[in-house]
Amino acid sequence: EQYYSIDVCWCYRNGLLEPGRKAIVRFDHSFAIKTQCMTHFWGCGQCLHVKYPALNRAGKVENKEQVIGFEWVMNGKARRPYFYCPMLGILAGKLLMGRDGLAHRRWYGPHYFSQTLGHFDRALWSCRLIKKKLGDSVSEFATDLPLKPKGMHKHTYQKYLDKHRRLALPAVMLMDDWCY
Repeated sequence: EQYYSIDVCWCYRNGLLEPGRKAIVRFDHSFAIKTQCMTHFWGCGQCLHVKYPALNRAGKVENKEQVIGFEWVMNGKARRPYFYCPMLGILAGKLLMGRDGLAHRRWYGPHYFSQTLGHFDRALWSCRLIKKKLGDSVSEFATDLPLKPKGMHKHTYQKYLDKHRRLALPAVMLMDDWCY
C-alpha cells in the first residue's frame, strides 16, 4: 500500500510547530491536510491539530480531525521534536496516513516483503540473492555453493562464498535434522 507521511523534522523546518501557525500540507493534487499548532489542547502541552478528508463506509468523503501531541527531546546537545503516535502512544519521527488516520508505521503492519520473513526464510532468501548476483543458475537449491563467475577476482568471490556459507549453515543443519 502507498501511505502519505508527515515528518516532524520537515514540520519543524517549515515552521509548522510554532504555536498558532496554520498551514495546508499538500501531498499531491488530490490530497491535502490542514494543520494548526496549538498549546494546552486536549491535555497536550503542544500539539498539531490535523483535519483531513476520508472515505466513510458508504463511500462518501467526510472530514476527520486528529490531535497529535509532540514534545522536544534532548539528543546530546541538540533539541529535536518527536510526535506522539495517537494509536500506540510512542514517540515517532514520522507518522503515516492510513485507514485510521496518522499513526506510527508499526500500527499499519509490515510494509516490505522481507519484514514478513522469519530468520530461516530470510537466510535462504539472502543465499538466493548471492547466487543470483554471481550468475549461478546451475543449481536450483539456495544452499548449494555458488560457482565462481569468469573474470571475478578470487578475493571478491571468497567474500561472497563466506557470506553464503554463513547464511546457509543454519538451514543446512536444520535440513540434516529433518532427514535423520
